[in-house]
Amino acid sequence: MTAVIGILNKNGMAMAADSAVTVTGGNSKKIYNTANKIFTLSKHHPVGIMIYSSSSFMTTPWEIIIKLYRKSLLHNSFDTVEEYKDDFIDFLKKNAYFTNSETQLKNLKNFGFWNLSNLKDRVAENLSDGKSEPELAEEFKNLTLADLQATLQTYKEGDDILPTFSDYTLENFKNYSNESVREVIEVVFEGIELNDEIIEAIFQLYWNYFRSLNFIGQETGLVFGGLGEKEIYPSMKSIRISEVLDDRLRVKDDLEGKISDNNNGAILPFAQTDVINMFIKGIDPEIENTYISVFEKFLLKYNTTLYELILPENQDLADKIKNVDINEILSEFANELNSIKREKQIIPTVDTVSILSKEDLAEMAESLIYLTYLKRRISSSEESVGGPIDVAIIRKGDGFIWKKRKHYFSEELNKQFRANYFIK
Repeated sequence: MTAVIGILNKNGMAMAADSAVTVTGGNSKKIYNTANKIFTLSKHHPVGIMIYSSSSFMTTPWEIIIKLYRKSLLHNSFDTVEEYKDDFIDFLKKNAYFTNSETQLKNLKNFGFWNLSNLKDRVAENLSDGKSEPELAEEFKNLTLADLQATLQTYKEGDDILPTFSDYTLENFKNYSNESVREVIEVVFEGIELNDEIIEAIFQLYWNYFRSLNFIGQETGLVFGGLGEKEIYPSMKSIRISEVLDDRLRVKDDLEGKISDNNNGAILPFAQTDVINMFIKGIDPEIENTYISVFEKFLLKYNTTLYELILPENQDLADKIKNVDINEILSEFANELNSIKREKQIIPTVDTVSILSKEDLAEMAESLIYLTYLKRRISSSEESVGGPIDVAIIRKGDGFIWKKRKHYFSEELNKQFRANYFIK
C-alpha cells in the first residue's frame, strides 16, 4: 500500500511519497520499505510522476516503463501537464502496452478463475438439504443464473463506458475470449453441465465489467505533476490504469488540480488518504460517517417516542408524526456539517497553503505522509505506510529538485551515475 501527496501553490509544488510496498505470494504477505514512487518524467523539464497501488503494469514494473519513456522523451516538451499525460499513454500504446496477447488472455483467465470460483462458492452455500443429486444440479443452475442476472442488473444501459471501449461490442468480446472463458468454465464447473443461458450471462457480465469504470483487483494510479511550457503555475493530472484486454487499455481519469488566478492552493492526496483528509477537513472520515448514522438513529427513536406519546390522544397527529420523512432533515444536517468544515477548516487550510514557500510546501507534504505512517505505526492495523519519505519540489525556473531521496547505492562510490545522468 501507499501514501503519496501533491501540494501546489503559485510558488511551485511539492511531491512526497513513502517507501512501503506489499508483496503477496501464496498465503503470505510481506512489506518492504524500499519502493520508489516518485520519478522525474523528463530530465530537462519541470515535470514528474508518482505511482501508487500496484508497482507493475501487467507483468512489467512501472519504474522500467517510466525510465524508458523518459529516455524516449529526450529534450522534447509539451505545453501542459495534461499533454505529458496523453503522450505517456500514447507511448504505452506504441510499445504494445509492454505485454502480448498470451499475457492478456492469461490475465483474463485469472480474473475468470477468481470470479467464477467465488460464484460457485456462493451458490453452493445456498443449496437446499435433503435433495437428490439431479434436484441439486438443477437448483445449482437456477441459483447460478439468478446470481449472474442480479449482478448484470447493476450495469445500466446509460452507464459511463471507458473511452477505449466505447465501440467494443459483445460480439467483439466473444470472438476474442470465447476459447479462454469456456476453458475457465470447464475447469471451475468440472462435472457440472451449464446451459447456454448461464454461459451467455457470463459473457455478458465480463463484457460489461471490462467496459465499465469499475476496476476490480490490480490497478495503478499515475499522478503527473509540474509545469508545461505554456503553464506558469503548476498542475496535477492523475489517472488510474487497470489492465489491457484485446489490445485495449483500461484507463480512466482521476483527480486533478490546477493553480490559477482563481485557485491559489491545492492539496491532493492519493491511495491511503484517511489521515490527510482528517487534517484537511478537521474530522476523521469514519467518525464523520458515524455522526450521520448516529443522528439518523436518534431521529428515528425521537420520532417513535413522540408517536407513542401522542397516539392515545390523537391518532391522526400521531400517524402524521410517524410518516415524517427524516431524509430531508438528515440532508440538511449533512449540508450544515459540510459548511462548517469548509468554513472552519478546509478554506483556512487551503488559504495557508496558497502562501507557503517552496520549503514549507515540501515540509508540509513530508509531514502529512509521516502522520499517515505514524497512525499506522501506533494502531493495530497493518503498517502499510512506512520507510524513508521521498520529497521533490518542482518550480518553473528551477525544474525538478530532489529535497529528500533514498538511494540503493552510495553516491560517493558511484560518481559515474551522476556524471552520465544527462547523457543517457
